Amino acid sequence: MTTVNEKNPSSKPSWEPGARRTIRDSRILALSPEPIMTGERAVDVNAWIRRKTDSWLDLQGGNILFGAEFALMFLSLTILVMMGGLAMMVDFYIGHRRLNWDPVLFLGGMNLLITVPWGLYMHFLGNKAVKETPPVRFNRQRREVAIPRWTEGKEFKLPFWNDSAGGVAYITYIGTIAAVIVPFTLEGESAEYVRWLVTIFATALAVETLVLGAYLYIALRLKKKRDPKLVYEIYPWEKLVAYIETRQDIGPGLMATHTVLTLAIQKPDDPESALAAASINVGHETAGLAQWECIRQFMENGPEACPDPKEDETLAHYKAKCRHARKEMSVLPWLGKKVGDWFFQRYLAHIITERRIKTLALKSLPDDLNAWSAPLPKEQWAKPSEALQGLNQQLTFAYERGLKFTQMGPVSEWQAGREEKRQQKRGRGRFRA
Repeated sequence: MTTVNEKNPSSKPSWEPGARRTIRDSRILALSPEPIMTGERAVDVNAWIRRKTDSWLDLQGGNILFGAEFALMFLSLTILVMMGGLAMMVDFYIGHRRLNWDPVLFLGGMNLLITVPWGLYMHFLGNKAVKETPPVRFNRQRREVAIPRWTEGKEFKLPFWNDSAGGVAYITYIGTIAAVIVPFTLEGESAEYVRWLVTIFATALAVETLVLGAYLYIALRLKKKRDPKLVYEIYPWEKLVAYIETRQDIGPGLMATHTVLTLAIQKPDDPESALAAASINVGHETAGLAQWECIRQFMENGPEACPDPKEDETLAHYKAKCRHARKEMSVLPWLGKKVGDWFFQRYLAHIITERRIKTLALKSLPDDLNAWSAPLPKEQWAKPSEALQGLNQQLTFAYERGLKFTQMGPVSEWQAGREEKRQQKRGRGRFRA
C-alpha cells in the first residue's frame, strides 16, 4: 500500500466540478477534485455498497449471488442423476429382474465426470472472481481514499498450457476414467481379461494423475509468485478525480449507450493519466450522481447519511422473503417457487454469498489496508478544507433557489458570474445613492 502525495503543483487537473467535456464518442461530467455537493439524493442504485462501518465504506460490484446459484445448480443436477440411478435399481429389485448395470453406470459416470467437475469449477471460479475484484475503500476519519491496482507486469502463462491443452487434458482424463469402468460392463469375457484391462487403464490413470497433478502444482506455485500483486494507492479525498462518462458504442447493427462513474488517482507527473482507477456501471447520468452522493455523503456527513448495504444477498433477507411469499402466494405458485429455490439451492447460495462478502473478499486484502482502516480517536480526525466548506455553503443557497448542478457549469465560471452580479448590485446601489 502506497500513499500518493501531490508534489507537482502543475498536476492540477484540467477540469473542475461541473465542467463538461466531449472526447470522441464520450460525454464527461466532472465531479471532483473538490467533491462539492450536487444536490441529488444519495441512492445506491446498483448495489455497489458492500460494507459500511463508522470509519470506512467499501464499494465492490458483481452479482455474487447469481454466481453461487449457478454453481450450485450442478449440485442439484448431481442429486437428480443419483436419484435416477437409484430409481432404476429399485425398479429392477421390485420387478425381480436382473439389474442392467449399463444405464446405471452411464448415469454415474456422467455425474462423476461432467456434472461434479463443472460444479466445482464454477464454485472456485466464483471464489477467484471475488478475490480478484477488491473493493475501493473510503476512510472518512482520515479523509482519504484507497483504490486497488495490480502491480505492473504481464500475467504469468503456464508453460505448454492453453485452452486447447486444458480441453485435451480434461477429455483424456475423463476417457481414461471411463476406460477403467467399461470392462466391468463387458459380458461373456473372462475374469482374467477384465482384470487385465482394468489393470492397464488404472495404471494409465495413475500415471496421468501423477503427471498432471505434479505439473499443475508446480506451475500454479510459479504463477502465484510471478503474477501481478495487489496494492492499494492512498490519496486525499478532496483531490480524488471523479467524473461520469456517457459513451455511445456503435456497431454494424446496434447502438448502445454506457454510463460509468469513474474514480481515479492521477499520476504525479502526468495529470491526464491514472495511477489507479475504478469504474462503476450506473446506467444513466442521474443514477451516477446518486451513486456519487452516496460516497460524498458518507465522507462529509457520516455513515447515517449514506444508504446501508443492500440485504438482498443475506440469508436473513432470503428467509423473510420466503415467509412473505408463503403468505401472499397461492399453493401452486408457491410450490413452483420452492422447486426453483431447491434447483438453484438458494438457501445454500445465500450462505456461500455471505461468506464471500464478509470473509473471503477481506482475506485477500493487504495487511497495510487493515491498519489504515483502523478507527482513530476523534481528535485525530481530518477536517474538511475551508475552501470546500465555503463552496458547499454557496451551493446550498443556489440549490434552494432551484438551480441544478448539471446546469450550472464549471464552479469557477459559476463563482465568477456570481461575483460579477454582486458587483453590479453594489454599483447600482451607489448610483441610486
